[in-house]
Amino acid sequence: MNIVIPTIGTRGDVQPYIALALGLHKAGHAVTLASHPCMRGLVESYGVHFAPMGPDIDISHEAARIRANAPHWMLGFMRVMRFSFAMLEQSHSDVLALCRAADLIIVSHSAGGSMEADQLGLPTASVTLMPEAIPVKDPQDSFLKRMLMGVAGAGMGLLMTRPLNQIRKRVGLPPMGPTGITSPTLNLVPLSPHISPPNPLWEGRHCMTGYWFAPAPTTWTPPADLVAFLETGEPPVVITLGAMALSGKDTLQSAQIALAAVKQAGLRAVIQGWDEAMKQLAIPPSVFHAGSIPHDWLLPRASGLVHHGGFGTTASGFRAGIPMLVIPHIIDQFIWGGKVVQMGIGPQPIPRPKLTAENLAEALRALQSPEMRRKAADLDADIRAEPDGVTEAVRLIEEVL
Repeated sequence: MNIVIPTIGTRGDVQPYIALALGLHKAGHAVTLASHPCMRGLVESYGVHFAPMGPDIDISHEAARIRANAPHWMLGFMRVMRFSFAMLEQSHSDVLALCRAADLIIVSHSAGGSMEADQLGLPTASVTLMPEAIPVKDPQDSFLKRMLMGVAGAGMGLLMTRPLNQIRKRVGLPPMGPTGITSPTLNLVPLSPHISPPNPLWEGRHCMTGYWFAPAPTTWTPPADLVAFLETGEPPVVITLGAMALSGKDTLQSAQIALAAVKQAGLRAVIQGWDEAMKQLAIPPSVFHAGSIPHDWLLPRASGLVHHGGFGTTASGFRAGIPMLVIPHIIDQFIWGGKVVQMGIGPQPIPRPKLTAENLAEALRALQSPEMRRKAADLDADIRAEPDGVTEAVRLIEEVL
């Protein structure tokens, strides 16, 4: 099959589809992964065929700038959503042209490909990263719970359904049907059942596959100075806030908090992000400031992980078998932060507005807990013992579609 996978967003919104594209290519399919032009280097470093779509912008930096200028995190989130829908609409003509020769479109969690598949009458598989977003009707639910779920559904409609339907109207499409952006035939959920067991009330089209992990690019080699740092002391904690640490008025303060907390906790650390801020600060020998490093190489060499709670980073932390602290900024990150606590491999999340050097240092010390380390190692073993998630996804795509 000729398969197209369009997705917009940050690196975390692209990385899972790189793994899927590699698996589909290995199975003999022609696969094109489409995203922002700035993602070309990342995608092609894995040997995956890339096609640009939409404006040539780095949505990570743009989203961080929008959040930084918002007076409240919820308002910032809504503005980022509005910006993302604008990028989706501006990508439409590129994606439509790309999909004309496709046999199958993988509709990403960012809704990329859904409108184009409908316009061209093409079959789809879709991807959902948050199982909580899959609606279920449980006859055992109380009236209060049904009412609360109705309110939540209405809120999601305002945030997601209404803007998408407005775009669909402008491109000549009717409103979305009852399945929304998800495929009526096959919706893939790339999570481990050890982390989030599939709901028995799901429709049969929702299939949990296990996580999709891509190895480091074959041409990548670790920086010699980072290797030397890792070899000259105890395993460090890794502090990486992804797109949340790219820009914004509080980046200098955040970097200062991180350095002070590492010092108070008496630990070594690898810090990623806050590039401009870190240039203004004195970095002690116990800290290594790193650029982009593949998680599958770095995290198994760490003693703990501090991150923003994005889907991909959380999955990588689970698989690395190390305790984690989540510093959530937006909605889904609070959910994954709660999951880390539920699994017993991390302390309570610290929302960014409440982060201090003192509570971060306390959390860093908690990550060294033998009990947390044991539970993290056990979870890692469980995930590694599962069938490969990409292989299962490819099998389902071939069998169902």
